[in-house]
Amino acid sequence: MEAKRSYTGYSRRGKTSRLVRLGEILSRSLITVGGIGTIVAVAMVCVFLVWVVYPLFLGATVKPQSSFASPAEVKRPLRTGMDEYQVLGWSLFADGTLQVYRLDNGQVVDRRALFPGRKLTACSTPSREEELAFGFYDGTVQLGRIGFGTRFPEAKEVPTALRDLPIGEIADFDGGILSRTPEGQLRAQKISVKLEEPIKPVEASAVKLIDTSMRPNGAVLSVLTADGKLRISAVTEREDLRLGKKTKELSGGELPLPPRGDGSLPRYLLLSGVGDNVFVVWEDGQFIRVSAQDIENPKVVENAEFLGQPGLSLTAVQFLIGKTTLLVGDSSGRIRAWFRTASPDAATADSAVMTPAHTLAGSGAAVTALAVSGRTRLMAAGYADGSVRLYYVTSEKSLAEVQTQKGQPIQDLAIAPKDDGLLAQTSSNMWRWAVNPGYPEVTLRSLFRPVWYEGYATPAHVWQSSSGSDEFEPKLGLWPLVFGTLKATFYSLLMGVPLALLAAIYTSEFLHPRTRALVKPTIELMASLPSVVLGFLSALVLAPFVEDVLPAVLACFLTVPGAFLLGAYLWQLLPEKLALRLGRRRFVFICAVLPLGIAAAALLGPGIERLFFHGNFKRWLAGGHGSSTGGWTMLLLPLAGVGVALFLAEVINPRFRRLTGRWGRFPSALADLGKFTVAFLATVALAWALGGCLNAMGFDPRGKLLGTYVQRNALVVGFIMGFAIIPIIYTISEDALTAVPEHLRSASLGCGATQWQTAHRIIIPTAMSGLFSAVMIGLGRAVGETMIVLMAAGNTPVMEMNIFNGFRTLSANIAVELPEAVPNSSHYRVLFVAALTLFAMTFVLNTIAEMIRLRFRRRAYQL
Repeated sequence: MEAKRSYTGYSRRGKTSRLVRLGEILSRSLITVGGIGTIVAVAMVCVFLVWVVYPLFLGATVKPQSSFASPAEVKRPLRTGMDEYQVLGWSLFADGTLQVYRLDNGQVVDRRALFPGRKLTACSTPSREEELAFGFYDGTVQLGRIGFGTRFPEAKEVPTALRDLPIGEIADFDGGILSRTPEGQLRAQKISVKLEEPIKPVEASAVKLIDTSMRPNGAVLSVLTADGKLRISAVTEREDLRLGKKTKELSGGELPLPPRGDGSLPRYLLLSGVGDNVFVVWEDGQFIRVSAQDIENPKVVENAEFLGQPGLSLTAVQFLIGKTTLLVGDSSGRIRAWFRTASPDAATADSAVMTPAHTLAGSGAAVTALAVSGRTRLMAAGYADGSVRLYYVTSEKSLAEVQTQKGQPIQDLAIAPKDDGLLAQTSSNMWRWAVNPGYPEVTLRSLFRPVWYEGYATPAHVWQSSSGSDEFEPKLGLWPLVFGTLKATFYSLLMGVPLALLAAIYTSEFLHPRTRALVKPTIELMASLPSVVLGFLSALVLAPFVEDVLPAVLACFLTVPGAFLLGAYLWQLLPEKLALRLGRRRFVFICAVLPLGIAAAALLGPGIERLFFHGNFKRWLAGGHGSSTGGWTMLLLPLAGVGVALFLAEVINPRFRRLTGRWGRFPSALADLGKFTVAFLATVALAWALGGCLNAMGFDPRGKLLGTYVQRNALVVGFIMGFAIIPIIYTISEDALTAVPEHLRSASLGCGATQWQTAHRIIIPTAMSGLFSAVMIGLGRAVGETMIVLMAAGNTPVMEMNIFNGFRTLSANIAVELPEAVPNSSHYRVLFVAALTLFAMTFVLNTIAEMIRLRFRRRAYQL
């Protein structure tokens, strides 16, 4: 039987040993398992991110808990509330009666008259601190607090029949409710009412409307009396040292309301959270805003309309948490959220106007009741048809809708202190639901689209996850972080990629092998520097240094490349024999040119600053004196350089070669030097001319492409990140260039091509897929970098391409905020959305990169 032959025609005589075969099988198995395991691990990371992020986009859940007849009263309550454990509720009625009842069956456990012998005429809306203000017919006002007290009684304090109360069961106890916690401890809940001493008015007139807010130095009251006067007063406390008694007095100013044709009185009176603005609202939608910044001299600063449509009437008005945003419900079922925004063109005394920022569409039935959360921008609306809806105001998201008894309007609503319950009352019944609002502040729109946040003049992309105030609204827009990531990557690649690729080409194609053996390992060692060290050096060393010598640093972008090119043209002036003799030391001469370029920048920088930027570049950036010509010239220099280079390559160089073809070495080199000098000056002149034209047309780069200088900025990040990615790009690029078959080089050089022509037309196109892979790996390093960006960029989530200010990236934000985020909070999960976004960005970029790399590889095969 004839032996099996290979394609060479010779049969294999040797026999593979079992050990080699075993090693091959093991190697193949390990590589296969390792590859599949890597793919699975990366996929599981993605699955984990999706698993954490998925609950953000689930809807709210509302489950009915109880329904019972309204306790003993058919009158509409002034105010309603419930405790945080949702076992007790209270209602205050117009006659001053307070009823406390169980929320499981409506049984009244306490009933008391809060103001015996006095006629209650007005009551404010409870604040999140449970503060209330009461107004009376005799003109007196009284501050108080209605809440719940919690204590954990000992077993001996509890009746024997209740000591074995099961978990989840409740029973009447001591005028309140006794329950057992999941931990097995007895807990007693009881209404807590604290009323301060009545405050006598300056003038006795019945109080019609009242509201209160708390300042750090005490309460502020706004009172509308029957005589049509608006009184704004601060509550001051005085102590009588003789009697040892403290009394409270009102001090402030008053303002007569502007007369109305129909003589109607306002229906709503609301005082802002810091007591600086009072809103007086009529039923037809007309309102006036009174400034109380000078409490002794209040004045009307705005007179406008809430509804804007004829035939509508206001049916409910309520402040959101913080008492800055007004919720206005009308007879059409529409709810709009209004807050003050700064407007230089506003025809108001304080240059601010009330703006309808959010609109919540209803069902068509009139809004009859509003309730707001004491923790978030969650609110509930009751309608005339008996329906109740939950909304999150900032995201304008409708969370849930429930129905009570059809045809019976909702009289009052209350949201549990923990946002986990909802209580509604009609004329005959009460309903209670357990609520899980989920994460209503997070939607795809709020993450990646502009959102109109409280106090902002327009919708904006904002990331601000925390604050020192409970009324703070988390702003979780991811676009500033995505923008910062792209900005960091752009400037890093802009500074790192050209240097790395040109260094790889020079090392591979022009550098002597002995020198190359020293240079390449040295550059590769740069990759071992930790990011923390680079970030520390950039923040504490490089950033202050760049700030001190900024004009010289910017001049380096012109003088250093110019010095290298000038040195190359001067090298051509050397005699041929001397140039060949010094050729091995060319790298030393190249390194010697660098200090000359830096020295030239140090000398020219101050002069350029005086000539183009009115003597102070940083002041010019901040909008100081000086035209925009200098800034445009700086920005247009690269574009002008490319334009001049193309003009030389397409128009001048062919004619120049024909003209100097028979010249000797020295005259040709001298002519080349002259051409370079003219081209260099033409580049600067072209950039300056274009800059002058843009300046004459009124365009200014400040505020868009350039802006105020910040010490930790994108310029510093570009330097340091370039330093971090150069070793990776350089190493892979140099390996790709070196891997090009040597016979291609030899064939090109044998045909008479120069080294540069060979590198440009043969080596680089062949190695293009490898070069592109190197750039993509460098891009991945730049996208995912954390510590350098965190320490060198200032970590400020701003959206400007200005190279002189900072930014915040996705990776830096995750590193900083994830350890401090509350587990399972919206902030915590949005950070995982940021991680998933970074993952998706990297995946998309890598996919595009691979497609381009394969195209380059096919082209290389064709070549």
